[in-house]
Amino acid sequence: MAHKAGQCSCHGEQKLFAPIKIRTRRPKAKLPKSIKVAKADEAIFRRVIEAAKKACENAYQPYSQYSVGAAALTFDGQIYTGFNIENCGYSQTIHAEEAAITGALSDGLLKRAAAQGVDQFHAILAVAVYAPKGSDPWPCCNCRQFMGEFGYGMHVIGEEPKDGSILCLTLDQLVPYAFPIEEVLKSVRGQR
Repeated sequence: MAHKAGQCSCHGEQKLFAPIKIRTRRPKAKLPKSIKVAKADEAIFRRVIEAAKKACENAYQPYSQYSVGAAALTFDGQIYTGFNIENCGYSQTIHAEEAAITGALSDGLLKRAAAQGVDQFHAILAVAVYAPKGSDPWPCCNCRQFMGEFGYGMHVIGEEPKDGSILCLTLDQLVPYAFPIEEVLKSVRGQR
């Protein structure tokens, strides 16, 4: 007798299942409406966006050919830049937003902030993202989670490719049900 899967006891009983259907509707996700940038902030936001564009020129992207630049504006007016650095292992790729924020942290951002009474959730005011092949400045989900470690109230900015206007959202608009990092930190520090 031939040994066939599903017809002998060594494979157990073969069970066939009919596909199920979920009837709960799936609404189309909509991006929130861009925030109108205050006139007083336009100049600094443009500087941050230009810094992200310049950083993009240094991207190391031999696998995707997709350059990304980012710039982080800190509470004390410093601008830190970063760009994507790809790795053939893919998961080791460094994203531009991570590089920019890591640069700020390496330069003592959190110590400077603490000395001024500013916590980690308010030390970074805005992050600009620029990808010349992209259609918008919104960070990937990995970067959104990384950025959230430093506050979901920060502005995420970039340029509208069609007309050059400033696009602006807050990180909490891009991540509406974020992991509650502030609560977690309070808990591990014994503050709750």
